[in-house]
Amino acid sequence: MVSIFEKERRKDFAASFAIFFADLDSTVNTTSGVQSMFVYLNHCLRYWPYRCGATGIDDYLKSIGVDIKSPKEDQDLLYILELIINLLHWAPQQNRNDNNSILFDENDYRALKDECERLTANAEYLLEQCNNMQVREEDYDEEFSKYYITKRNVNVDAAVESVPELANVLLGYNDIRNQDDLGFKKNALTAIYNYLEPYRKNLKSSSCGSISEEFFASMNSFGIRHNTKSQVRIKSEKKRLVCDSLFKMSVYILQTRDVIEQASNLKILRNK
Repeated sequence: MVSIFEKERRKDFAASFAIFFADLDSTVNTTSGVQSMFVYLNHCLRYWPYRCGATGIDDYLKSIGVDIKSPKEDQDLLYILELIINLLHWAPQQNRNDNNSILFDENDYRALKDECERLTANAEYLLEQCNNMQVREEDYDEEFSKYYITKRNVNVDAAVESVPELANVLLGYNDIRNQDDLGFKKNALTAIYNYLEPYRKNLKSSSCGSISEEFFASMNSFGIRHNTKSQVRIKSEKKRLVCDSLFKMSVYILQTRDVIEQASNLKILRNK
């Protein structure tokens, strides 16, 4: 029996995205008049902390190689949706920042916030139904939170629960922007390696001993942590696949380490 997370999605992403975008571009009635939510988000981006000098949604997307008028594949649609989600979270804050908003006055703040929350919920549902993805919030104590689209993975979620201090590393590994980023993958695995290394001796004699030892050995042999003359030479594409295998192994090891600790605590309690 498959889990709810493995059950086949029944919605077409491109078609669902078109419906969502049409809804986003529809008009919103406010005391200031009838306005388009998309137009307002375009205004908000000009003041968004992470705009990187962009002057509008189209300008920002072009800077990362995406044409909003002619997206080439689902990956482009995901980048567009990720930006829209970030702006939907930012829009109520921008409304507060505007003394006299060009589109919404102070009396419209609640209506704007409700509309942003509705559209965000629709975007999240779309992602789950079509792509088995979710949105995660990351703040790093910055000026304003960032929101990332990431693949849903119950094993990663369980590992995060076991090792919350590695949450951003573990969850970030499955972000759409990092799926082909070898540099990020290597850095993430190195962070996990450094976390696990002090427990290596105990792990070696545990039920996941052979897997943990293969993880440590492969991290060094394939040059994930650093380059050496003796490392196995493989092309970047294959190295990304190696990284993905190592990540799956590390998620299992992190959970096993926590289970071993829980078992030890139970044994102590049982023998008192």
